[in-house]
Amino acid sequence: MPKKKKKGTSAKGGAKKQSRIRLSQCMIVKNEEANIRQALSWGKGLVWEQIVVDTGSVDRTPELAKELGAQVYTYPWNGDFSAAKNFAIERARGNWIAFLDADEWFPSEEAKKLLPILEQIHDRRDIDVLRTKIANLEEDGSIGSVSCQDRIFRNHPDVRYEHRIHEALSRKDGRKPLAMDAQDELMILHTGYAGTQMQQKKGQRNIELLKDELKQRPYDGMCWAYLGDAYRSRGNTEQALDCYRRVLEEPKMEMTHKVAPLRAGLEIMNLLVNRPAAEIREEYLRINQRLKELDAEPHPDVDYYLGCMHLKAGKLSAAAEYYEQALNKMETYHGEDISRMTSALELVNRVIATEALLRGDVQKSVSFAVSALKVNKYSADGIGILLRAFRTEWKEGMSVEPYWKFLVRLYDIQNLKDLVFLYKVSCEAGFEALKNHIWTQLPQPVQQQLGQLG
Repeated sequence: MPKKKKKGTSAKGGAKKQSRIRLSQCMIVKNEEANIRQALSWGKGLVWEQIVVDTGSVDRTPELAKELGAQVYTYPWNGDFSAAKNFAIERARGNWIAFLDADEWFPSEEAKKLLPILEQIHDRRDIDVLRTKIANLEEDGSIGSVSCQDRIFRNHPDVRYEHRIHEALSRKDGRKPLAMDAQDELMILHTGYAGTQMQQKKGQRNIELLKDELKQRPYDGMCWAYLGDAYRSRGNTEQALDCYRRVLEEPKMEMTHKVAPLRAGLEIMNLLVNRPAAEIREEYLRINQRLKELDAEPHPDVDYYLGCMHLKAGKLSAAAEYYEQALNKMETYHGEDISRMTSALELVNRVIATEALLRGDVQKSVSFAVSALKVNKYSADGIGILLRAFRTEWKEGMSVEPYWKFLVRLYDIQNLKDLVFLYKVSCEAGFEALKNHIWTQLPQPVQQQLGQLG
């Protein structure tokens, strides 16, 4: 009869290593019936306990949370997010806390990394927070913007939230919470602002709370920036611009948080980006100068928007220069504000590739065209630039095989869609030798359907 395995041993007979990390997942909720299951599911088998504080749901949120195994508490809503969150923290018994909203979650592959990273820093008593990326998803599931958040933190009596809205972690002893940057390893997904109706609902709630906050702190730059965000979410563009401009132009504005002017400047640029270049040029340049004066952290989107302005003005060289500066900054930027350039990387790389090709820098053009195609391989403009670059260096009598092999690394030639796409763009690029080579790769029925173009 086989011997029973001793408690606390592994299948191979060695001592089973117990993690020192006890992660308490906390959240405050109200009418999150549609999200609560996903919100609690990512932590199953990973977190030590799940604490849900309900602030007045009239749907089945509390019941569903209990069914999923969470500890559910009730907190009468008093218009103070920090107070509600601190109420939840007081009930947490773990040594680390993950405080995500009900419309946020870690994808499974990201969640697996969480405990090992916390294990590595657990003995670093100077570290209070684990900083992660957060991706805001659009209604179609695509990433609209990326920023960073401090949602994972040590459960210490000195670490609590402050401010009634847009709450932030602080320490009671006055020391700023020290964060370890894990943005390259961890990313939270967030759907809360997807959908116009939800944006407007949250926006109106936030406007009321922020106005109350500003009665107490009338020159708080971050509070004015958040009020601008709330007006923007409701489509009140001019009121939003007024708030953002106040952050940058009010002499008495408190700038203890350098993110405030950066946020305000970037939001102004974003709201004006579709207007004529001549109309926005002066303000864009003034914002750029003001951010430098305030010593705000360099952000890739400032250069990105300046590039957009020059592109609208038909100044391709200046646009490409700013776009390239933005890409360089993006590689090293780990600040707190979002980057909207992430949704325009195909355009940015394509503009740089086009400008390089016009200057005769074929190698650089190819490099950035490939980067554009990695974002969207079916970009006709992107592949067109690449093929024109190939055509520039190809000479009559040369083999097109190297160019074909290059394309094979980017496209699946067993996929008929990819093959037909390559044939059509080679026709448009005027690269006859390559077009003829691709033609030979097409199945005969497709050749008959397409007909020999040109």
